[in-house]
Amino acid sequence: MNALHPSFAISIFLLAFLTAFILNKLFKHPINSKRFESVDGLRGFLAIAVFMHHASIWYPYINTGVWELPSSHLYTQLGHTGVALFFMISCFLFVSKMLQVKDKGFNWNNFFISRFFRLSPLYFFSIAVLVLILLQTDHWAFNTPAPIFAKTLVEWFGFGIFGQNYINNSMLTFVVNAGVVWSLPYEWLLYFSLPVLSILIPKARASIFYILIGVTFVLIFNNIHGIFIEHIFSFLGGAIAPIIMRYNKVKFNINHLFFSLAVIICFGLILTFKSSSNPLCKLVITIAFTIIALGNNLFGLLKSSSLAFLGEISYSTYLLHGMVLFIFFHYLIGMEKMASLSELKYCLVILGITPIVVIVSFLSYQLIELPFMKLSKKIQVKNL
Repeated sequence: MNALHPSFAISIFLLAFLTAFILNKLFKHPINSKRFESVDGLRGFLAIAVFMHHASIWYPYINTGVWELPSSHLYTQLGHTGVALFFMISCFLFVSKMLQVKDKGFNWNNFFISRFFRLSPLYFFSIAVLVLILLQTDHWAFNTPAPIFAKTLVEWFGFGIFGQNYINNSMLTFVVNAGVVWSLPYEWLLYFSLPVLSILIPKARASIFYILIGVTFVLIFNNIHGIFIEHIFSFLGGAIAPIIMRYNKVKFNINHLFFSLAVIICFGLILTFKSSSNPLCKLVITIAFTIIALGNNLFGLLKSSSLAFLGEISYSTYLLHGMVLFIFFHYLIGMEKMASLSELKYCLVILGITPIVVIVSFLSYQLIELPFMKLSKKIQVKNL
């Protein structure tokens, strides 16, 4: 086994799945929603896929000090396609809600309240831990003037919407958490774009106040970051299934063998591309996602309660897995010891860490995410 062999990814997934199965049995964790069962199952796999992606990057990084994409298409796509599918899921869920809205209309106040309380608490926690780790690795010395350090903190605690510069001028800034937070500004870009798009959906149409805020946000975002069309295509890809579900009148069996095989073929084709940014690759990803979002469960695999469990804690897994790896490598094992390991032993270390990533994600969900989600619902009720 080596860090780029398919058996490594399969082993990681099976261990994560087994850990989720045991935790689910022990704590009988309720799953929030069964409405989009296949999407929930897919999401459970995706966070682990991003973990696999970074696990494959860490081995050469330990030995060379160069953080770069793996040479394997499989391990590159586990990360790239994983994030593209996360973007598609976000758009799918909220466009679905907008299209299915009843006569009361879409409550935009509650939407933004729920999004803030869903993303912010765990994100703020993860950034606080990131800052502490970076300061510790610099022996608590400040390498930048106080105003610049403060400005950088504001940028990072602002979801990186206004930039993501090196914290304390540390080159480890994007290594400690594997740089996963780059996607969060795009999540907010989606959220603030929805009021503008709601102009096309009469029952869900936002007030002029939210439309103007949305337009302003998009313009500021484009000025700071630029808008990469490949991510916009991911969001657009997620909007296809809700439109089909809302307006298609023809009944068909989405779990027919033909559709399941089509998804498998699409995933196979994705591995022939070096990056998901390729337009043809993005089209293939979109086809696979649309079939799954319409309800295809891949021969029952995506109906698994263990995958749904992993899906429920996927935000914690996504944000925290990089720091779990860094803490193990840097503090608990030591970078010199890690560099001396053979590739097989490195893989065994990762397999040992895999259940810990799932357990940490579960605890994070229980202690941070869930309480604030409950608080959000109370605030939303008061604002009805």
